[in-house]
Amino acid sequence: MVSRQKTMVLAAIVAAAALVPLFGDPRVTPVTHPIWARMLLRALEMNEAVRASSQASQVFSALSWRESLTYPADHYVRADGVTVRERGGLRTVAADEGTGQVVYPLAVVRAGDYQMRVRLAGAPDRPATAEIIPTGGTAAPKTLIFVPPASAAWVRGGPTHLDPGAYTATLLLPQGSSLEYVEVAPPCLNPIEPVGGWTPTSPTTADDVAVTALKAMDVENELPPADTPLERTGGDFQVEASAVPAAAGPGFDTLTLKAGRAGLRAVLSVDLPEAGLYTLSAYGVAGTGQRWLADGCRKAILCPSETASWRVVMSQPFGAGRHTFTVALTAGAVVERVRLERKKERAPDYVAALRRLGFDPGPEGPVSWDKALAAMRFIRDQRPALLARLCGDVALPELAGSSPQVAEAGAAAARSPGVGTSRPPPIGPVVLPPLPPASPVLPLSAVEVAGPRS
Repeated sequence: MVSRQKTMVLAAIVAAAALVPLFGDPRVTPVTHPIWARMLLRALEMNEAVRASSQASQVFSALSWRESLTYPADHYVRADGVTVRERGGLRTVAADEGTGQVVYPLAVVRAGDYQMRVRLAGAPDRPATAEIIPTGGTAAPKTLIFVPPASAAWVRGGPTHLDPGAYTATLLLPQGSSLEYVEVAPPCLNPIEPVGGWTPTSPTTADDVAVTALKAMDVENELPPADTPLERTGGDFQVEASAVPAAAGPGFDTLTLKAGRAGLRAVLSVDLPEAGLYTLSAYGVAGTGQRWLADGCRKAILCPSETASWRVVMSQPFGAGRHTFTVALTAGAVVERVRLERKKERAPDYVAALRRLGFDPGPEGPVSWDKALAAMRFIRDQRPALLARLCGDVALPELAGSSPQVAEAGAAAARSPGVGTSRPPPIGPVVLPPLPPASPVLPLSAVEVAGPRS
């Protein structure tokens, strides 16, 4: 018995000694923003993205997605049958003999339609192919085709719907083609970041943990209301397209938006009196699924259900003024009422909401290692509930064309700032330079040794 105790003590001393070169003494080393951001990605089961991200800026970008994610071609995680060349300070990946393969990590924290484009050159009759595959999953890959021009230029792939999770983007380069950059553009997103954003040297506070945890779990609807919600009925929607002309029903039917077997698409315009974080909820029946689009940008899917209930569509910052919400209903879907509720969004509101959900981030100020590890495990334990609300994209019926009024409303929304401040600039023709150097992020493997996992 004494011998076993001595062995356990010795093992603990060895483990603690192994931590010191990486982090210093965990009792005194602060949990900085880069470390907490990596722990968040671990909690969201994006280990591949953590291993591939050696710079703080890459980790922050994976969570915030405020701009397009750009990889210089030689920043792959795996490659086969390619050669890296450098010319004029630009490093390219070329497939000289046979088909080359390069693999890039992709961490998706919010569901939506993501667009991928590549800058490459080659023979137009030999297209390149990209396959986006969930890491460790069995889902079919999303395949994109890129027809290379004779000289290097940007080539777009079509948008593809991705649910939250870790993916790999595998590019198959035909013989004679060369690749310079890979870029993935996000949809409008509500970024996962502390108040004021991520910074490379800041210690992580209890407020930071609470704000980022609620965002990562996508439960900002749990925040308390800031004022009386705005409510609209299904009758306030303007039918944009329907395979069968919509007919007004008697009585309460005029207040309900209901799709027949052919489906229906409609738009709602709402004037928000004040900027802020709003939760959009809908009461009705999801049927075989609903697709929502805020200001022609932020997308949300309601999974199939035959039960009438309130469903949270999205939580998103919106500016003051007019906003449009487009809904596409599949067979049997019904929208009776819609609610837009502005939320209180001070840091103490996030702390109180997280406590109500079952986790106390601790007293105000920097968090301890034990508290950060406990928060990471709590977020990881809530992930099944998040995944249960996901069902991929919704297949919509072919609908008739939009009315001119609705088309103009959608165009106006696309021209306006729209969904808060998280709308990224559109992908333009400018060649993006390589990512600038950023502060390094320490590996997390030792962090997981520092505390028990449930």
